Formats: sequence, structure tokens, C-alpha cells
Amino acid sequence: MSESTISKDAVGKKLDRFEYTVERGKVKEFCIAIGETNPIYWDIETAKKAGYEDTPAPPTFQTAIQFWGYPKLWEDMVAIGIDVKRLLHLKEEYTYLKPIYPGKYWAQTEIIDVKTGKMDMVTFRTTYHNEKDEPCIQAEMAIVIRPA
Repeated sequence: MSESTISKDAVGKKLDRFEYTVERGKVKEFCIAIGETNPIYWDIETAKKAGYEDTPAPPTFQTAIQFWGYPKLWEDMVAIGIDVKRLLHLKEEYTYLKPIYPGKYWAQTEIIDVKTGKMDMVTFRTTYHNEKDEPCIQAEMAIVIRPA
């Protein structure tokens, strides 16, 4: 049994809502970092010709939003009993509902599953909303906490 104090009672717990502004420059930096060269991500005319309202953020950009926009995530994990020094990333899964464009967004993370045993596993779901409160992306992240 893991020495973690994570409990199945954590299921349903919502972390603090946070806001983030998606800036064109940050999207371009992200594209450079991952080697993305498609001009739809930084040229408005190219994006509009491709059917977008504006320059979209590339897939997985919301992970940057999570870590840049909510650095308190690590404190919250510790507070619910996760030893972040023993944390391993298990999976990330995205459901894309609407494109992420430059502008203001808000998101909130909820714990949707906890499994305890030889290694504990926790699954988080973060839903990202645009200024119209429309959900744009649901991201599910599962982590494993290695035994001590």
C-alpha cells in the first residue's frame, strides 16, 4: 500500500477557478518550442482562409495554460495528500469542443477518480471556457504516485 494520504473522498473536489489570457506571442513561442510551423497559428489571414475566426492555439496548448495560469496546482496536490516528489504522469486526454483563440479564458479542475493500492492513481479533469462561458476543451490528466 502506498504511504500517500490521498483518499477516494477527494473525488468531486474542485480546485480554484483560474483565468488566463491567451496571447499571440505566447502561442508563437509555444509553436517554436514544439517545432510547429503551420502559419495558421500566427498569421490571421492564413487562419481565416483555413476557416478559423482568428489564429487558433495548437493542440496541447492548454497544458501550458494549466501550468502558467495555475501554478498553485502543486500546492493543491500536496494539500489533498499527493507526494509530488513521487508523482509520475500516466496519461493526458483531450476533448476539443471549440478552438482556443487569443483572448481571455477561465478554467477549473476537478478530481474525477482516485484509485488506491500498491500505487495510487488520481485523475483530474480541467475544463477550459472562453469569454462567453462556452466550454472549449476538456483535458483529463492521470497521475500515478509511486510507493516510497
